[in-house]
Amino acid sequence: MNKMTARALAVQILQRIEEEKAYANLVMQKSLHDLNDPRERQLTTLLVNGTLKSRLTLDYALRRHLRKPLSQLPHEVRWILRISTFQILYLSRIPEAVAINEGVELTKKHQGKYTSLVNSVLRRVFESSWDISWPSKEREPIRYLSLRYSHPEWMVKRWLKRYGMTDTEALCQANNEPAPVWIRTNTLKISREGLQERLEREGVKVTLGERVPESLVIEEFGSLDKLPSFQEGLFTVQDESSQLIAHVLNPQAGQKVLDACGAPGGKTTHLAQRMENRGEILAFDIHPHKVKLIEDLSARLGITIIHPQAGDARELAGVEDSSYHKVLVDAPCSGLGVIRRRADMRWNKEEEEIKALPELQLALLERAAQCVALGGELVYSTCTIEPEENFEVVKAFRAKYPEFTPVNLAEDFPYSLKSEQDIKQAAKGFLQILPHKQGMDGFFLAKFRRGEV
Repeated sequence: MNKMTARALAVQILQRIEEEKAYANLVMQKSLHDLNDPRERQLTTLLVNGTLKSRLTLDYALRRHLRKPLSQLPHEVRWILRISTFQILYLSRIPEAVAINEGVELTKKHQGKYTSLVNSVLRRVFESSWDISWPSKEREPIRYLSLRYSHPEWMVKRWLKRYGMTDTEALCQANNEPAPVWIRTNTLKISREGLQERLEREGVKVTLGERVPESLVIEEFGSLDKLPSFQEGLFTVQDESSQLIAHVLNPQAGQKVLDACGAPGGKTTHLAQRMENRGEILAFDIHPHKVKLIEDLSARLGITIIHPQAGDARELAGVEDSSYHKVLVDAPCSGLGVIRRRADMRWNKEEEEIKALPELQLALLERAAQCVALGGELVYSTCTIEPEENFEVVKAFRAKYPEFTPVNLAEDFPYSLKSEQDIKQAAKGFLQILPHKQGMDGFFLAKFRRGEV
């Protein structure tokens, strides 16, 4: 029986994603168990995510060396060419000879008659490297950025109009970077420094976050769920920008809190930590199977004050008006702020989705607002960078509900804002985080306090 290698498994996963229209993260989770060596698992993850993200650029580079369209080659050969080209162009730590030879050997085993073609094409890719004839940056900026940084043209077009060339190029570059693994300390069980010591004893490389007091970045950890510290509920995975929410909402021990869109429970459990596990959190989610995710995470972290409930947050059935001190609406969104974290997301989104979502987002915000007590506070957040889902929703909400006044985010922000634009936005009660500016996942948050009508 042939031993499964990182490259062979990467090709297998990429084929499944393409042929079954499956989500990359789900296929990866199930498939990585076929590899015992943590380094091989990490290489597989890198190859799958990197190749998926860079597919448009890789295909553009490959087409110059093929006599027939890439689409006429078998799926497996296409992915062998792509992951090999990804290594040659993007992974300087892997010798080009290794990338070429491994690609040739894979082809020989599975698609023998294409061995010569793969060998010839990869050698020419290596010889030309990044000496590629791109569309003109000045005359065809959309096509240039799309092909050079592997993003759909409709996305690039939107961002160019909003940010201009320099920032759009920087944003595309940021989206192509590997996403760091951020974790949040479960302060109900351990201090951040205590968690750092514990993880280092378990062989994990740890760096303390500088912006959020519970945050750490981890590397070289193998399978997270096999770490004793994970099993004991000492931490959970959550990006740094997402960890800001609990600080901004700032619930106090003993208060009543409503989380209108709670699953999978990262923000909900962080709120409970900030409340020292004292008080009450009602967490809704429309999908019953996702309610279980909140229950499971709460149990692992040792949190007892969260009461998950299946239901439509546009209705919040059974929830009394003006009955909660703090309310969070972490709304469903296009997710265009977390493209670097979801390798296949850029290819699975359509612009029409962005146009359709604001109606739902405003409906969720309006219903949740009714539940806020006088003097209570409401936070709206998304993991997108699109203004229709962020600024425009907040603007429409404020026009209809003048009793909700913006709260200066700097009041509860866990770190000092540096840029003048961020400080100005925060003073107006909202903040748009951009990956290429703040180095975090793209995120939006706005905070309101309810006064007299």
